[in-house]
Amino acid sequence: PAEHPHHPSGPLVLAVVLGAVAGFVDAHVYLNVTPVFVANMSGNLIHLGMFAGSGRWEPAVGSGVAVAAFLAGVVVATVHHDRQVVRGAVVRPHALVSVEALLVLALPALLAVLDIRFEAQTTPRQYPVLVVAGLAMGLQTAALRRVGEIAVATTYGTGAIVRIGEKLALGARGADRAGAHRRRRTIAILVAVLASYVAGAAAAAWAGSAHLFLLVPGTALALTAIILHRRSPGR
Repeated sequence: PAEHPHHPSGPLVLAVVLGAVAGFVDAHVYLNVTPVFVANMSGNLIHLGMFAGSGRWEPAVGSGVAVAAFLAGVVVATVHHDRQVVRGAVVRPHALVSVEALLVLALPALLAVLDIRFEAQTTPRQYPVLVVAGLAMGLQTAALRRVGEIAVATTYGTGAIVRIGEKLALGARGADRAGAHRRRRTIAILVAVLASYVAGAAAAAWAGSAHLFLLVPGTALALTAIILHRRSPGR
């Protein structure tokens, strides 16, 4: 998505908000629903490998459901962005953030209706929760991919850690002195997004098991979507 010329800090603020939301939702589901990740797909792939290696296929289904839902969210978001590009419109994330907000806000009601309590082994009753949360996180992943010219990911952190390490190593060696400012800015942005992700997870762990706490990230997403819509071109 293009950076709004009148709000140069907007994409960074959005990335921090989305990172915190992903950390919160991922941690809440993992700690209070079932130990499956809905944002960090690397963890689910490891689960799938371990379960396959041990011949335990039943607990692998929950991780597979989350991966499939996340992938579906990425596909839907990418199709939306591509349609905007084909139409010649400015690609803005507010529509995807709005849908994500609705999905996250729906989670407490879904958890209440299904009477979901924590279970160490995922059961079919929890699959709808994994689908809704995974879909929301997949949409988010494709909603914002860059802060200015710097690529970011708001639902996982491995790539960011690798890039921070690379930038630190290049800086220590004095490589590309002309790009030192951009390198420092890249590190600062990636650290900010990673910190927000960790902070969101910490907040979920601190908040406890009440599913109504999911209204907090859902409301944050809704307010963010409204602000983004008001800042859209033509308004």
